[in-house]
Amino acid sequence: MKTPRFILLFSLCILIGYGCTPSPTQTTESIPTEGAATESPIATTTVDFEVTDFPKAQSHWLTSGSDGNLYLIYGQYNSLFVARSTDGGQTFSEPVLATGDKPVHVLPIERPAIAIGQDGHVGIAWLEMPPDFHGAKIWYAASEDGGATFKPGQLVADEPDGEVAMVQVALDKARNPILAWLNGSKLKFARSFDQGFTFSETASIGDGSCECCQPQSFVTGENIHIAYRSLEPGNDKGDIRDIVMTHSEDGGQTFQPVTRVSDTHWYLPACPIAGPSLAIHEGTFYIAWMDGRSEPPGTFSRGDIWLASSHDGGKTFSRNIRINPDQSTHHTLPSVAIGPGGRIHIAWEAQASDTREAFLYYTTSDDGGQTFALPQTIAANTDETRGSPGKPVLAIDSVGRVALAWLDRQGVHIATWTDMK
Repeated sequence: MKTPRFILLFSLCILIGYGCTPSPTQTTESIPTEGAATESPIATTTVDFEVTDFPKAQSHWLTSGSDGNLYLIYGQYNSLFVARSTDGGQTFSEPVLATGDKPVHVLPIERPAIAIGQDGHVGIAWLEMPPDFHGAKIWYAASEDGGATFKPGQLVADEPDGEVAMVQVALDKARNPILAWLNGSKLKFARSFDQGFTFSETASIGDGSCECCQPQSFVTGENIHIAYRSLEPGNDKGDIRDIVMTHSEDGGQTFQPVTRVSDTHWYLPACPIAGPSLAIHEGTFYIAWMDGRSEPPGTFSRGDIWLASSHDGGKTFSRNIRINPDQSTHHTLPSVAIGPGGRIHIAWEAQASDTREAFLYYTTSDDGGQTFALPQTIAANTDETRGSPGKPVLAIDSVGRVALAWLDRQGVHIATWTDMK
């Protein structure tokens, strides 16, 4: 039977090496203090910062909770593990197996799904794939003690067919889980009203979704928001793959027509495998993403990082701001986070096609995203044993401590420093 395209694309991306549950280790590395010049991405002036390593982890996500703690979820050996940090990511608790004996579909490009609620409530979600990779079961599990223990997984949905990928979870104020995932070019949705014991019937949202670009969900008050890359009929150069947002004002029973975040169409006859990143601060929505609008339509030789904001709950978005000053390198997979003072933090990965150099970049904005500091280089592929750094995830705790997680051939690494604003 034919293997789905998404699995074919990324089966070679699975990091080699399985083992027992890793304990975090710490090393000292450096972060540039000056922005990198366009012609030479690696800066030379550095200060020390701490790095915590999770060896052999194969996928990851990092998020902050209302309790001020950071939570790491990572995939390894067909399981998901959760660890908590109470000091901004400098140290983590011993990782806890969160998925029990349920098999988990783990790929580096698919971030594990985790959401943090009130009073130590942690929710996670995952996919269980059949041997032929057609269809999948979607599972949810919860912790009521800050991730120290997890209840057995509850079945959310059983998709009998299709190319299922990229599950995402959010929690409402009553700690009810809200899930979204992809099945081919459909964005699927299900939710619970009893904290994850039962789930609604699966529904489809919108008119089409890019088949392997991770969506992101968020809950504000009574509203559910989902940002994703759409899939719309285009022209002979390819389909339209813009970033859009939809929201529900009735708990997910109905969703409003999509709001377009991209202010310029991107035509591409393939999936770029790069979804949006969403952060909300004092009612303002910030969305970062990659697209290749600057290249000829229908080609995908290079992408740029873009940012847009909304001050009306996602009903309209600002003009798009390009973040990366360098337009000779491919930039992708941004992560956006907002510090306590409103400073915007963005990290992303970049690859130079001519030299095969790869970098993790980081920058900030203090004017609501209108301008950004020159990017700093956080990591690079100078060590061949590590491979290329990628899949960056930013999280900032309540006192402004910044944690940046990324993935390479040796596992997950989390750098931490304190934002001086």
